[in-house]
Amino acid sequence: MEVNWSRNEGVLVAKPVGRIFSSNYLEWQSALESGIKPGDHAMVVDFEQVPYLSSAGLRVLLTTARQFDGPDHAFGISTLTRAVRKVLAASGFDQMIAVYESEAAAVAAINGDRS
Repeated sequence: MEVNWSRNEGVLVAKPVGRIFSSNYLEWQSALESGIKPGDHAMVVDFEQVPYLSSAGLRVLLTTARQFDGPDHAFGISTLTRAVRKVLAASGFDQMIAVYESEAAAVAAINGDRS
């Protein structure tokens, strides 16, 4: 599972590439875990290049989000494809995790919340 990493104004940004199925969710989990470093307090996962996200992928997303729960921590997702947006809405995850239209909007909101 390919995940491209960057930092945007102090926020860790993960950009997975490709479909996330039950057959590759462990790779997705490992890729996310490997990119998060001690001291990371804010993260955005940008789904622009993810055409599909399975329920197993959702579990990994929720587990990752929980790592950023607490004071001075923040987590959000952005740039959802139509299919991913439908999966998140059907599962109610869009009510549990902050969803933003773009990476820039997510970073601005997170940095505004943390200031």
